[in-house]
Amino acid sequence: MMSAIPSAAIPPVSRLPPELLIDIFVSCSDTPSDALTPVLLGQVCRYWRDVTYLSPRIWQRIYLYEHRPVSISHDQALWWIYKSYPLPFDVRIEAQSIDMILPLLSPVLSDMGRLGRLTISGAHQEVFDFSKFNFDRNRACHIDGLNMLVKGVSAIGALGVNPDSNGSDDRPFSEVFRVHAPSDGISEVSLHLPVYALPLALVMKPIPVTSLCITEFSLDVTTDVVRMLNFLRCMPLLETLHFAGWPQEGEPILPGLLLPVELPRLRVLLLRSTCSVRPLLSHIYAPALEELYLEHTNVDFALRVEPYITQQSPPEEGESDDEAHDFSQSPWSDQATGMGLRAFLRRSRPPLQVLHMDYADMRTKDFRWCFDRLERLREFRIVGSDMSDRVVAMLAPYRRRSFSFGLMDLKEPGDPRGSWAVRLPSLTRLLVWHCQRISGDALVEALQERVRFTDWAMEEGMGETMETVVIAGCSEFTHQHSTELAETLGERLRGSG
Repeated sequence: MMSAIPSAAIPPVSRLPPELLIDIFVSCSDTPSDALTPVLLGQVCRYWRDVTYLSPRIWQRIYLYEHRPVSISHDQALWWIYKSYPLPFDVRIEAQSIDMILPLLSPVLSDMGRLGRLTISGAHQEVFDFSKFNFDRNRACHIDGLNMLVKGVSAIGALGVNPDSNGSDDRPFSEVFRVHAPSDGISEVSLHLPVYALPLALVMKPIPVTSLCITEFSLDVTTDVVRMLNFLRCMPLLETLHFAGWPQEGEPILPGLLLPVELPRLRVLLLRSTCSVRPLLSHIYAPALEELYLEHTNVDFALRVEPYITQQSPPEEGESDDEAHDFSQSPWSDQATGMGLRAFLRRSRPPLQVLHMDYADMRTKDFRWCFDRLERLREFRIVGSDMSDRVVAMLAPYRRRSFSFGLMDLKEPGDPRGSWAVRLPSLTRLLVWHCQRISGDALVEALQERVRFTDWAMEEGMGETMETVVIAGCSEFTHQHSTELAETLGERLRGSG
């Protein structure tokens, strides 16, 4: 019979009770290191492995380093979060480039219910203690909004990409985390990151933020549409998306590089000051979108026709010149905006309720194509447009033989020739500001006819009518026109003249 091993032959550390060994391992794991300490301790012997794998306390400190392959950091964060359950955990990120903060942080953002202290060191220094605020701990992600400021090559030093640069005082955000903490409610936190460029999708884990704002800081930045769309794939739960760029073109977009991004929960989309309206709208699938804001997208220079468009066969519907030949100061961007909106509506078929176009024009035939399909639009705002009287006339009722939805299915008594219809049948609010190409006579005629018709239809229980009309800053719309239109609209005509 084999004799028992004498106790003197067993190393003293192996005779330590588990409770004391755990305290020692916790002390080792608390020291910042890229050595994956809990894993290394568990490789010494079976006893140590059992202790480390069964004790959540040993896994409560997560150290993520930029110099390590990002995939390893992602796996480490997810494993440490899992092993530390149900205890709180702290995270420390070491990044010499501020561009790497979000990629390293991305796996943590999906499981923040137990997150305590988050420390960022390197290019940016910050300590944020989540335990001090009244967050909704039932939510996986406490980040309500993500704000990305893309600064481009001029800010390489300021963002920490070049450690020898003296531009450290040029940081646009003093704090990455900003908290709104009402005294009687749930705290909200937003994440603000200045970056050289948007993170590549391959270094990101999906993050469940609901609001994203991307701002291009200067003319040194050119929009990389392919990179942006791939970045958006990392945020499938987005409900609000704002993008503000500069009116300049980026690199040509070759065929096969653009793939549609699915944002099934997106409700609000704003695109401002960018020449990339068409490729962005054409490749966003947002079937729940309710509000679309296009601002300052008109440009007075010729836009390049992207290679992915020129090589399409057959060409997209509407690609030909506008048959109306109406005047425009921005014909190239008008076509790009119109074709982008057409593609978006065809792909997504959203229940759009608000369309705001601020110095963002389309061709006459694009307005008609869109008006024929926006059956749920309730509010249309147009600012600084070159749209012609032909577009205004589209708001008036017209005869139509086929029957359709709501007001599209109204028949005038005694008229066997067909039905009366209106485009934008759910429209209740119309705001027209600083549109100098439309005449007062056209506005009065179209809106009087429309309101008389829709008022009658609403009395019959068959549709909506106008509730608010604002016409302001239009030089051809005089006080006399305002008085004449008020005879039909009454108090529904506001601030006009």
